[in-house]
Amino acid sequence: MTTIITLVVLVSLGIVLVDGECQTNGGPIDNCCCLGYNNNNYNVKSSGVYTIGNFCGVKCSNTRVYCDTTSGGGGWTVIQRRKDGSVDFTKRDWVEYEDGFGNLQGEFWLGLRSMHCLTSQGNWELRIDYQLANGTRSYLRYKQFAVGPADDKYRLTITGFDRDGLTDPFVSSSTLSGMQFSSRDQDNVKLHNHLACPQRLGGWWYNNCGNARLNYDTYSIKLNGEWLSVPFLELKVRPSNCLIS
Repeated sequence: MTTIITLVVLVSLGIVLVDGECQTNGGPIDNCCCLGYNNNNYNVKSSGVYTIGNFCGVKCSNTRVYCDTTSGGGGWTVIQRRKDGSVDFTKRDWVEYEDGFGNLQGEFWLGLRSMHCLTSQGNWELRIDYQLANGTRSYLRYKQFAVGPADDKYRLTITGFDRDGLTDPFVSSSTLSGMQFSSRDQDNVKLHNHLACPQRLGGWWYNNCGNARLNYDTYSIKLNGEWLSVPFLELKVRPSNCLIS
């Protein structure tokens, strides 16, 4: 199994977000929102893989993430990408969803542990970029997104849907906010007759199988009452106090 998370010791403290402004001493960035700051002036750099310092609030630890510097102003840390079927997302056990898998330059799942580490530090928002089968690209956005700790089975918080004209795929029939994560070998749905969602559809925060099947072999989203195939999909997060509009 290929894991995404790597923790190593660094000498530099790197960049930190202080009172809404990024400070730097030449080390790794604190999060993708800080990418490109130099003496408090923002200079956009290319999207790509970067080193995040002080990861999960642990001094002098780091990990590698993919930063999106263009979508919606940039500043996003990508936590999931699906685009070509090169990585299996469905037939994964709990520890794989927890640790992460895939390739940051291609398809990947950053890992529940990393998602918790990121979103436990302050308030975060979520953006979901997707492409329909006809080539149309669009996005969904939520004002609050957080993944809880391991001892609470990475319980999901997702609120503040912010896209006029579309139904919220995480709420419209059965809300996912407040649900614990489930995988094929650890079913935390705790509902009778829930059709073995994680065993059939892959790991996710399920409530009656929900309206988003983003770790299923044929990943799709239910929008305005219709299931839509999405050949390209990216989930990304950034701090709510990110200075980028």
